Amino acid sequence: MRYLFAACLILWQCVACTAQAGAWLREKGTGFVSLSFGATQFSETTNALYIEYGLSDKTTVGLDVSTFTNAMNVRNGFGNIFLRRAIGPTDRPHKWAYEIGLGGLWGNEMQLPTVKTAISWGRGFKFAERDGWVNMDAAYVYEPTLGEHITKLDATLGLNFGTITTGLLEVTLSSQNSETYGAFEPSVLIRPKESRFSIKVGAQVPFDEQEKAALKLGIWRSF
Repeated sequence: MRYLFAACLILWQCVACTAQAGAWLREKGTGFVSLSFGATQFSETTNALYIEYGLSDKTTVGLDVSTFTNAMNVRNGFGNIFLRRAIGPTDRPHKWAYEIGLGGLWGNEMQLPTVKTAISWGRGFKFAERDGWVNMDAAYVYEPTLGEHITKLDATLGLNFGTITTGLLEVTLSSQNSETYGAFEPSVLIRPKESRFSIKVGAQVPFDEQEKAALKLGIWRSF
């Protein structure tokens, strides 16, 4: 069972996703969905589904499901239903939000429950007349059956290059007991004209074992 929880640490690192709005909540009655895929040269693959919906201007609910399949065709997964709330006024330059969620891990014919808490900070900025933003998320996932936990820190920097493309850079750190994983993920978000979909193309490069870098593809849609 401890192997399953350790596998989740790798999984959560592999499916880092800038689709999550972090400190920016959805407007009431609007939503967002993304699908992402990744693969390494060792035939390791990741898949992720992320959905969120604005119940009010200060409350967003959503679903986050990810799976990781290793070279031996062993699959592990993580799912989480969450509620995110704004901290303080939403019209200030500095955005703050907290998140609570319930979910679980599965793999090797085992299922384990999880509880997630997180806090996010974000701020928009201007650079050479272009709009940008920075966001940081700190999360803690606890598994009560084994008493295990994972801590995670994500930092995202985004800059709009124009009306069609946006550059993204995400840095992630995850830790469980003495195991720590880190990676950076550069990507480009493309919004074709007259399309409701956006396409994210990029790569994820671990701080260690760079040979396990993954190519990433994501499809985003707001509604």
